[in-house]
Amino acid sequence: MFKTTFILLSIVLLLISAVSAQEKDTTIKGTIPFEINEHLIVIKGKINGSQKNYNFVLDTGALTFVDKKVVEELKLKKRGNMAKMNTLEMGEVTIPNIFAFTFFNFGPFKKHGILIHGIIGSDLLERSVITLDYRNQKVIFSPDNEVLGGNAKSYRCRFTNHRINNAPMIDCTINSNVSLKAMVDTGQPYSIVLPLEYLEKLNIRNNESLLKSKGIIVSWPGTKTTDSFLGRLDQFEQKDLKINNLMCYFAELPPLLSAPLLGRDYLSQFLITIDYPGDEIFFAPYEDAQFVKNMFSFGVSLSRGANNTIVVQGLWTGSPADRAGIGVGDEIVECNSRALTGDDIFVLRQLLEKKSVKNVMFIVKGEKGKRETILQKEMLLDTR
Repeated sequence: MFKTTFILLSIVLLLISAVSAQEKDTTIKGTIPFEINEHLIVIKGKINGSQKNYNFVLDTGALTFVDKKVVEELKLKKRGNMAKMNTLEMGEVTIPNIFAFTFFNFGPFKKHGILIHGIIGSDLLERSVITLDYRNQKVIFSPDNEVLGGNAKSYRCRFTNHRINNAPMIDCTINSNVSLKAMVDTGQPYSIVLPLEYLEKLNIRNNESLLKSKGIIVSWPGTKTTDSFLGRLDQFEQKDLKINNLMCYFAELPPLLSAPLLGRDYLSQFLITIDYPGDEIFFAPYEDAQFVKNMFSFGVSLSRGANNTIVVQGLWTGSPADRAGIGVGDEIVECNSRALTGDDIFVLRQLLEKKSVKNVMFIVKGEKGKRETILQKEMLLDTR
């Protein structure tokens, strides 16, 4: 998520020095607990032995960053657009000599009520073999010769690295005839996100079953359109694994990083071991794996607005929120008779995402003043 194409171009050169600066001959082994904050894998870590814990997102689809405010607070050594962390201590793991970029805008996280201080990206993770265990909320670092997820039930995939952010890229096929390389991206929520041009590649742009966004549902800095679509893929294949009717999101992605993305809803159905040194990934499905084929939702996307309010930043056409006349820019004043401020946005977003919450009462403030509306959650796509 970068502000401009210029910054993206700069990364190509900066990454070369960043990767070479990281220590690759250090054996890193141990377990790190994590929390799931909305869709993000959040790890608490101490920088240079700090008393305070800082929140890092483990994002295989990103580079390694640290917030400028943290750089100043801890007086970290700077080198151009980078800062050096002598050590990052997380659970049983301590990683030495980390060079992190400092130009990432962490504002959007705060806007959604999430406090993040840094990102652990693939340029740092490439030192190790890591196993992501979503069910037990832990990541395991192991020496290069240990592959913890490589059991008989796993799907073994070779991968290449994306030229910009070093993210793992694996071969996939859609509808038996469209081949692509998809990025393993723990930093995005949906099962699969495809760039908008895949609407033509799959010949589905005029498909009546597609839902179109109003306003912003999910966006990436550096993009020009907020248009996005929600639909299904008839068949998605990864190695020998075939999934029918997998829910898919179509959106414009940042320049130079525009690639199909595999995100949390897909990845969390597996115990995943990424052998970075060996260029292999092992996907071991959980016994009760359930791939997302529909969205049970009110169809509204919220963010923190001006004057510490909660505003509607987007909604799906035809969704319960859209049919109720809620518009982009409207303020959500109350939910279930509770007055709201921008400080409540994270709690409200969590409430709306709970499967057990099937209806809510909003007081909505728009151009015509305040009004009460009751929303009933439903499946947004047809019920195949």
